[in-house]
Amino acid sequence: MWPIRSMLYLPAHRRDWVTKAIRVKPGAVILDIEDSVPPQFKPQAMTLLKDEIAELQAAGMGAIVRVQPMHDGTAAEVAAAVTGGLTAIIMPKVLSPADVGRMADMLSYAEGRAGVAHGSVGILPLPETPEAMYAAHDIAKASPRVRGIHGALSGPVSGDLARAFGFRATTEGLEQMYLASKLVLDSRAGGALFPIAAVFGTPASDLDAVERLVRRARDFGYTGVAVMHPTHVPVANAVYRPTAEEVAYFTGLLAAFEAAEKAGLGAVSYQGAMVDYAMLPLAREVLADAERG
Repeated sequence: MWPIRSMLYLPAHRRDWVTKAIRVKPGAVILDIEDSVPPQFKPQAMTLLKDEIAELQAAGMGAIVRVQPMHDGTAAEVAAAVTGGLTAIIMPKVLSPADVGRMADMLSYAEGRAGVAHGSVGILPLPETPEAMYAAHDIAKASPRVRGIHGALSGPVSGDLARAFGFRATTEGLEQMYLASKLVLDSRAGGALFPIAAVFGTPASDLDAVERLVRRARDFGYTGVAVMHPTHVPVANAVYRPTAEEVAYFTGLLAAFEAAEKAGLGAVSYQGAMVDYAMLPLAREVLADAERG
């Protein structure tokens, strides 16, 4: 399942939207019971989770649930979500590594009750306070369940991370470079190899702006993005899918290096550049990613 190129946020109380989401082929759907669900509909959203996850599993897609920030009812939310086919839990407004440890314990208990393999459900912590952003490395390594830190890249409309950090989001995004890079590095250094970034803050119909943000996320090192509108899913999939030119380049690189090794060489000139063993892992990763379709 990992890395997941595209994730689509959906309010979990809108049961009919799951079928519509499947048609645009995201890698996973994020069933939200936090910000996009009015308080009076949150109990209904929780009762729908298992059926929605089953539908996504049958379609071969990941199912991720964003619960509310840690509170007295978090264990009940986790219990409502944990079932076969659940990929991960997003923890919004995570405050510390201790929060991740608490979530890991809740998941272990819920997995046992649901008959789900222990450790199968991942965690995606979303740091939205200065303290949590600063401690992102420790949060990432707080549990082997953590698959990646959940960051964000915004257009000119600012969100929670911008307000917490103190920057004002712009179209160019220079003010976001430090935080975006830090969260990727903290995630990977903490052993969580699949950091993701939400992309938002632009008009939903401006697909060019969405593509710029998705490309920015990819270039910063995020292994996938979470988007807010179904029309953004094909954009994300296209950006993250290796191009025919990349496949041809890396296929040729591996063939050239194989020939060099047979000749007793540890480096070879390929398309005007010297290539040695350090370049091979990326070539293999790109080709393996291309095979996923």
